[in-house]
Amino acid sequence: MTKVTNLSKAIEIVKTNVDARIPKAEILAILVKELGVSRSNAFVYFTKATKAQGFTVTVDKAAKAPKVSKTNVSMSSASKKAAKLAEIDAFLASNKSAVGNPFAALGA
Repeated sequence: MTKVTNLSKAIEIVKTNVDARIPKAEILAILVKELGVSRSNAFVYFTKATKAQGFTVTVDKAAKAPKVSKTNVSMSSASKKAAKLAEIDAFLASNKSAVGNPFAALGA
């Protein structure tokens, strides 16, 4: 008589559910329920079961939303320097068109 282990149960659960195209999150929930283990242990059993079966389950890269990146309009260093100097000169001259304190980033 052979003892049925959690790993052997996990292998069967994973095999049948992967063949049925069940999402990974649902398979993990099934493992938690059937094996009576925590979610982290279910993930370990899932990983071992997929390795025992000889395949890996990955997240579809096309299904993820693209990351939104911030884009800055870059100016040449000479034009940046000229704009910054004009801003500092306007502030020092107490010109009303000056846009705030250019030294604020320095803690002034």
